[in-house]
Amino acid sequence: MGLSTLDFSEHEQTFLDQFITVSAPFFDKISQHRPDKLSQDLILGLLTKSHHEALDNYQITEPKAAELKAMFSDQVGAEHAEKFTELSHDELIVISMLWFLTQGFTGIDYSYANDHALETAGLLDDEQQTEEAERYRTRFMQAYYTGIEVAKKQARQQADSSPFYVTLKKHLKRLFGNK
Repeated sequence: MGLSTLDFSEHEQTFLDQFITVSAPFFDKISQHRPDKLSQDLILGLLTKSHHEALDNYQITEPKAAELKAMFSDQVGAEHAEKFTELSHDELIVISMLWFLTQGFTGIDYSYANDHALETAGLLDDEQQTEEAERYRTRFMQAYYTGIEVAKKQARQQADSSPFYVTLKKHLKRLFGNK
């Protein structure tokens, strides 16, 4: 679905690996109970649920994390305080990237994705700097567009390999003398 093309920091990649490890058995169970549903629709559902949980978790833990970061800054200096990473921050970024990737892949409307990208980016911008929020929104929408491109590529590959297309192509080649 385009996951390998997304850019994650080292911390984010670690969380991504953990998220996939934990979520895969749950997704397998969902897939077994809902064989009538497309995998991408089930993934979208799982990631929508995960995104809401990550948002809630971030909103609950972020104020305390900001206090800890301020305390670190006061005690050990701003340079060392910047090394402090908060897990719910990485969790929200990674799950959001996956969610937007899946939205693009499944054809969710741009305005819906962009509205949620703006909202999530605004939450992540702890210093209320519009440049930082825009960087987050841009990353989220890049994931969305990656999903769209991967879906288009897969659709072209499926169309190129469909029995009708292959048969038509052979007949046209024979008709026009291209063997």
